[in-house]
Parts: sequence; structure tokens; C-alpha cells
Amino acid sequence: MIDIHAHIIPEVDDGPGSLEVSLEMLRAAAHDGIKAVVATPHILGNLEFAREREIIRKFLDLRQRVKEEGIPVHLYLGSEIYIEPNLDLDHRIATLANNGRYFLVEFPMQGIPVFAAERFFEMMVEGKTPIIAHPERNAAILLDPKKAYEFVRRGALLQINAGSLIGRFGDRVREVAEKLLAARLVHFVATDAHDTNSRPLLLSKAYQLVAHRMGQEFARLVFQENPMRALRGERIEPPEPCVEELERWAPGGLKKWIVSWWRKGR
Repeated sequence: MIDIHAHIIPEVDDGPGSLEVSLEMLRAAAHDGIKAVVATPHILGNLEFAREREIIRKFLDLRQRVKEEGIPVHLYLGSEIYIEPNLDLDHRIATLANNGRYFLVEFPMQGIPVFAAERFFEMMVEGKTPIIAHPERNAAILLDPKKAYEFVRRGALLQINAGSLIGRFGDRVREVAEKLLAARLVHFVATDAHDTNSRPLLLSKAYQLVAHRMGQEFARLVFQENPMRALRGERIEPPEPCVEELERWAPGGLKKWIVSWWRKGR
């Protein structure tokens, strides 16, 4: 399996606080069957050069230690970009593995910015494809999963979290993740790992769940084949969505849940 979304570089964001924790996460990943991981630290769209340089330096230090420790996981560098009106992809860690094609982008949890579709269109004209990180945790998509379909219809790809599928973020998030999966709107499943406990670098349980519900072929597509194509900068052909699954969505009691979710600070 290949994980395209993980916070594993120590001391650069809200991921691991030390190199030893990073190594522990990667040992667990190797034991879980993960062969490659893309380090995706949080960044803003207008990344400063000094911060980019710090991220690259710490990534190279981590990769060297992984090699010295004999941990059988290949590491690549990318980022998780917080969408902004002045989104800039003209830096070395903007796209996954610096392939110039696919970039991982994060919406605010409370909604979808009005400028998102326009900025994505501008990026796609330049040959860059957005991969929207964990849409199943976004409040607007929780209310109406068809909003996710609109982005896919316009050429974006979706990455859901393994933890969402196994209930780590609550029942509502799990339900929406399952709905997006059933609608064939999921193109990647990744860990979004931050630590060794609450958000670990593990995929096997989610793989088994996807294989059971969607079949082995689809599981290989979202855990192995699409991630490999993304790393290589190759074209990804999304499956035909099953929009009927979204029409069956009944968000009963969702407003009350979102208020509770927001007060708890996610």
C-alpha cells in the first residue's frame, strides 16, 4: 500500500514532536504493509522560502535515519496546502513527489470557500490536478455529499481518511465516507497520520473494509494503483460515479451533530 497523506516530519506542524516518534510511526507502517509514504506537512498557499527550506532539511534528515534504521518504507515529499485565494504552487514541495501534476489541498473544516472552484479551474488549466483531502470531514459536505461530486465532475480527485472509514472521527463522518465510497467518488484512501495513537500510520483495516464492500479491484485502485500513478505524475482515470448513491442520502439530525462536533473542536 502507498499512503499519499501523512504528517511524519518531526516538529514542522501538528504531527510528531520528535524524530523518534516519526520512526516509530514508520515502523508501524512497515509492519502494516505500507511500502511508501508521502510526507505532507501543513502549509499555506504562499509558502515562505525559509519554511520550505526547513521542511526539506528535516525531511532529508528523517529519510536518512529511516535508511540507517533499515525501515522498509520509501519516503517522498509533498505537502497539504490550505486553500487560499492566492494559492501558489510554484515551489518545490507543492506537488506530490515534486511531480508537477498532483497537489493535496485542504478546505476549512467549517465549509467550502466560494473561490475554490475558480482556483481549481486555474490550476487545472496549468496541468495541475487537485486532490481534496478528507472531504468527508468538511461540514458542507457532511450536510450535502453531492457537493463533493461537483468537484469530481469538474476534474478534482478525492482522498478520504482511513480513520474515517473505521469510525475514528465518529459515526456521521464514517457514514459520509461510506457514502462517497459507495458512489465511487473516492480515488485515494490515506492515513492523514499525525502520531502513534489517535491518528496512526495504518491502512490495513481500512483496506479490508473497502475490499469487502467494493471488491479487491477497487481496493487495489485506491490504496495502490492511483497512489502510484500520482507519485509518477501519470494520468488517473476516475471510475464512473454512481450518483444514485448520493440521492439516497438522508441527513437526519445532522445539524444537531455538526453543532456538537464544532463545539468539541473536532
